[in-house]
Amino acid sequence: MKPFIVFYDGYCVFCNFWVRKLCRWDTKDRLRFASLESRKAKEMVAVTGFDLSKFDSVLIWDQQHYPLAESAVVFELVRALGGFWRLVLIFKLLPSPFLNWVYRAVAKRRYRWFGKLDQCQFPETNFEHKFL
Repeated sequence: MKPFIVFYDGYCVFCNFWVRKLCRWDTKDRLRFASLESRKAKEMVAVTGFDLSKFDSVLIWDQQHYPLAESAVVFELVRALGGFWRLVLIFKLLPSPFLNWVYRAVAKRRYRWFGKLDQCQFPETNFEHKFL
């Protein structure tokens, strides 16, 4: 299976926390990561014409090179991880507009609640292969 590319806000403490967790939990090695500020993100924009500037928190590029955003990101990550993480899919029963509203509310306040880094963090050495 071709890995998903997870683009995330490299300056966001909250986002970096979850990226580190996902690296540890991704035992099937299905995820790759790049910050929205990275050269890889800029390359994807050049190749696809997709405007990454509309997304300021997390975005996934799936196997068909189709971007997923907001609550769809969470559910796709859960599917990729597999196992007991699939229990989170029960929340898909809730209406998408509500789930996306919750996602946007957290994304909007993430710097205020969790802080902002002065520079993008480097990955742990055992997970370097996951970063593009």
